Amino acid sequence: MENERVIIATDSKTLKKVLSDFFNPISESNSVPDFEDDKLTQPQAAKLAGISIPTLKKEIRAGKFKEYELGRKRYLLKSELLKALRTTNL
Repeated sequence: MENERVIIATDSKTLKKVLSDFFNPISESNSVPDFEDDKLTQPQAAKLAGISIPTLKKEIRAGKFKEYELGRKRYLLKSELLKALRTTNL
């Protein structure tokens, strides 16, 4: 019974809708998350960490915080900053 085949007669619109409904939840769960709300500028990151901007830059150079560049703009990810703050002592 495992290899039983069933033939269903349907029109193309119905088939397209059924397949779309079936595969859409899968593609949505595999989508890349949007980090737009997670970006912090250096002043924002320093304020969140409770340190000065020069200290933040020193910690970035030391490798404690990871900084990203997009063109000429630099930013840190809030989630990574909070994780680093939990695991390190400043």
